[in-house]
Amino acid sequence: MAQQQNYLTVPAVQKIMLAILKDVVTYFDTHDYHYVLTGGSALGAVRHQGFIPWDDDADVALPRHEYERFIREYKPNNSQFELLTPLNTTNWLYGYARISDTYTQADGKWATVNNGVYVDIFPIDAVPPTKFGQKKAYYHMKYLDVMRNSTRRLAISHQEPAWWLKPLLIKYAKRHTTTWWANKMDRLAQKTNQRYQDHSDIYSLYIVQGLNNTKENFHLAVYQQRQRAKFEDINIYIPAASQHYLTQMYGDWHALPSKSKRKTHARFYYKGVEVHD
Repeated sequence: MAQQQNYLTVPAVQKIMLAILKDVVTYFDTHDYHYVLTGGSALGAVRHQGFIPWDDDADVALPRHEYERFIREYKPNNSQFELLTPLNTTNWLYGYARISDTYTQADGKWATVNNGVYVDIFPIDAVPPTKFGQKKAYYHMKYLDVMRNSTRRLAISHQEPAWWLKPLLIKYAKRHTTTWWANKMDRLAQKTNQRYQDHSDIYSLYIVQGLNNTKENFHLAVYQQRQRAKFEDINIYIPAASQHYLTQMYGDWHALPSKSKRKTHARFYYKGVEVHD
């Protein structure tokens, strides 16, 4: 049996992610999509001119109408990659799309993951214009995300808040499948966007607010106005108001976090190679 050293190193994971990014960005540029890097990927572009050294995922966002067209029409140029979405993937675990490397597999310690090394593709949706409305919308999405994640649980850490309640929460959530909850999240994001796109200038990666709260709520111009930035050996779009964007997202984003906070999301290995701790 293979040992733990068979897990891919972070640089190896990043090499695959960069290949995925090149494939999808070429498609975006060829077909006139108005994408931006978001989250830690935008931070990496500005602070490191590429990946954050310990990061093992990448985030890209599209306006909702372009996102819907993308998940219908995108075919990776590289046959090693596949598009995973609620539309085309049985038992999909998320309310958004991922482009995944088919030669690798994620090994989730705390929750089931059914993809390889990946790049996330998020829709940018309109949200309520008022702070009260935004907070209400957040709690709605947060509830669904907690239920979705509860159905994926493999283990519970005793360091989690109220960890002793988690078994009851898991039992309650498992009245439905992970995919059922993920689809509820997707429908809520679409419905919210439809309701507010003509009445609000506040937009967000609403589908992932369960993770990020409302810190990705920005005036539409922040997502619409873009600038090119160096990312490893390619040029890629990030929000033009990058200083404002990163400050709202991360506070003092110039400073590196302590080593204890430099965490990866999952471990990856090549399929066909068995791994264990």
